Amino acid sequence: QLISGENAVDILAIQEAGSPPSTAVDTGRVIHSPGIPVRELIWNLSTNSRPQQVYIFFSAVDALGGRVNLALVSNRRADEVFVLSPVRQGGRPLLGIRIGNDAFFTAHAIATRNNDAPDLVEEVYSFFRDSRDPLHQALNWMIIGDFNREPDDLEMNLTVPVRNASEIIFPAAATQTSQRTL
Repeated sequence: QLISGENAVDILAIQEAGSPPSTAVDTGRVIHSPGIPVRELIWNLSTNSRPQQVYIFFSAVDALGGRVNLALVSNRRADEVFVLSPVRQGGRPLLGIRIGNDAFFTAHAIATRNNDAPDLVEEVYSFFRDSRDPLHQALNWMIIGDFNREPDDLEMNLTVPVRNASEIIFPAAATQTSQRTL
């Protein structure tokens, strides 16, 4: 219901994606990435006579269990797909899409003491700031993810330029059984 119906979201970011739906069809689009496989699929949520299609951008980053893959679901085909390499050994890449002047990334930070959440935010910030493409420099961007870190702690661990250029939005309710918001 998140991606279909009257109040469907335009973009859904998934950090613990299993396999893509069996009825999703690979588009064959070639997505250039730094050795990280990404597929674009079309998934019809309705019937053939009344199609309601969404695009799935899927990266199988969990080669062992297949449980913590990354995916973005969009009601529009992405103009561009971004894949940024992991910022730490054992970390996950960042998967992003551009639609018009907006870029959306899904991120899943390392859950241990080696948490890489601030570095993931810094990586996206630097990617756009340092781009030679004027279009990229002017994009609005958002990272939607599981940062495995309290929002205030994440903010305090960002460099000042990134902190000043960012807004951290988090749910009002706890996201963990510990009653913490991570």
